[in-house]
Amino acid sequence: MLKKIIVLSLLLLVTSLVASEVSSNSNSTAQSLKKKKTLSGKNLVVFVSNGDLQVAGMGFGIALSGVKQGANVTIVIGANAIQYALKEGEQNIYFAKGRTPRALIQDAIKQGATVQMCSANTDEMNLDEDDFVDGVKTVISTQIFAKVFEKETRIISF
Repeated sequence: MLKKIIVLSLLLLVTSLVASEVSSNSNSTAQSLKKKKTLSGKNLVVFVSNGDLQVAGMGFGIALSGVKQGANVTIVIGANAIQYALKEGEQNIYFAKGRTPRALIQDAIKQGATVQMCSANTDEMNLDEDDFVDGVKTVISTQIFAKVFEKETRIISF
């Protein structure tokens, strides 16, 4: 009987220590996430031209995460990815974020990102700004290049 009491007491002690450690780690993780607004003032240009849902979704998701962390984000959409910025049309859900690419683009715009459409692609597809979600701007290549060559700009391409 005494052995059972000792074993149970040790189990309770270990369980309480593990629970305390997990709670401590959760709090420090939450605190570090709150502190990670360290991208303020940083420039990020995300090029999304791949029409594959998972590839494009990853690009839009990273752009959204960057703007949420305070970065000055510009999303440049071209080629086959243009379909994701259209106002109309069915879209599948990008699994990692649980949203459509269109919704990710709209969220990024609401958070302060700039979204630019390559005019060469829109001209070729007979599209204009009215065809795209609100906030998407059609630009020429020199405007894209100007953004890319800003000081301390990071570029990611999908």
